[in-house]
Amino acid sequence: MKHYNLIVTALIFSGLFLVSCQQKDTVENKEYSGVKIANPIIYEVLVTNPNPEDDWKTECLANTNIHDLVKDIINAVRNGDLPAFDYYDNHQLSIPELEKIIAESDLMNKTGNIQFEEEWFWNAKKLSLEKRVKKMMFGYEIYDALGKVRGYKASFVVDLYPDTK
Repeated sequence: MKHYNLIVTALIFSGLFLVSCQQKDTVENKEYSGVKIANPIIYEVLVTNPNPEDDWKTECLANTNIHDLVKDIINAVRNGDLPAFDYYDNHQLSIPELEKIIAESDLMNKTGNIQFEEEWFWNAKKLSLEKRVKKMMFGYEIYDALGKVRGYKASFVVDLYPDTK
């Protein structure tokens, strides 16, 4: 019986240890520390490879899947959880304007790049760079007469922190 209790106790501690070692994938209410070195920085990132013959881009994007991100943002703007703004004149889009952009662009299948507006924080003590994405804009693919990606057209901008101007 003493041996049985020892094994059960060891299993319980092992289980607690394994659970405590799991990493959390999400961070809520993260405080950013360090010196703000970019406010803002704006740049675009390719999220799909427009040229299947470009092995380097294929390798770089092999583990990229933005489908859930695009779907979640579209749902949030449709539900009114995130405001969507026109890329060109920054007016807040009405639901009909938004639906027209979504329908014409086929964002779920043709998002090829994302433009980010971020704040960057440099922590010299930790030698770490932290980024806070403030705004995002999906660029959807436009094609030439031969069906090759010619470039990207802006869809709409979402402000992820509308109350922190």
